[in-house]
Parts: sequence; C-alpha cells; structure tokens
Amino acid sequence: MSLEQLRGHFYWLTSIVIRTDLEPSEAVIELSSESASARLRLLGIVHARADLSGPDVDFVDEVVVRELPQLGPWPVEARHLLQHHNNRCALQWLTIIGPSEVEILAEEFSDA
Repeated sequence: MSLEQLRGHFYWLTSIVIRTDLEPSEAVIELSSESASARLRLLGIVHARADLSGPDVDFVDEVVVRELPQLGPWPVEARHLLQHHNNRCALQWLTIIGPSEVEILAEEFSDA
C-alpha cells in the first residue's frame, strides 16, 4: 500500500499507538474506511504531537509524509521542528489533518 492509495477514500483515524519503551521507538497509526484499511508505521520517533478532537469526529482530510533532509534547508512550515533535528539522517515528517491533527517526526516511515 502506498499513500497514493489513500486518495479517493474517506478514512477515519482508528488508532494511534506510540511505544517509547521499544528500541527504536515506534508509532503505528491505523486508518479505516468502509472498504479499506491502512497502517502507517514510523520508527525512531523524534517528536510526536496529537490534538485529538474526539471519537465522533476523527475523519481524515489529508495524510502527508515529507522527507526533511539531513543537509540543506527545511521547508518553512517545518521550521518549528528544527530543534528536533538529529544531524544523523533525513527525517520523515507525517502530518494527518482533519478535525484531529497528528504530527510525528521520525527516522523511518513505512506504510506496512
């Protein structure tokens, strides 16, 4: 599954599980629709923020994953994350936009 397959479907944010007791730390996000489901996994969590509005309004408007480079400028909209830069690798920046907003910065991303 790729993020492209999320287009055209109405998804709900089903669950977010962040495990800091694992090495590397891990975040697993599950999205579901009437006909499909998606699981997003991030490893090596550097930063996580979730503003959850409530269980009845957790539909997803947009899911975006951007790579923030190890060297070179970051996009202006990611400047608030510069303090989390690890100087070791490019970082993956996941944002979920809807009534609830989720932002996770991690070393690795997979859609499995």
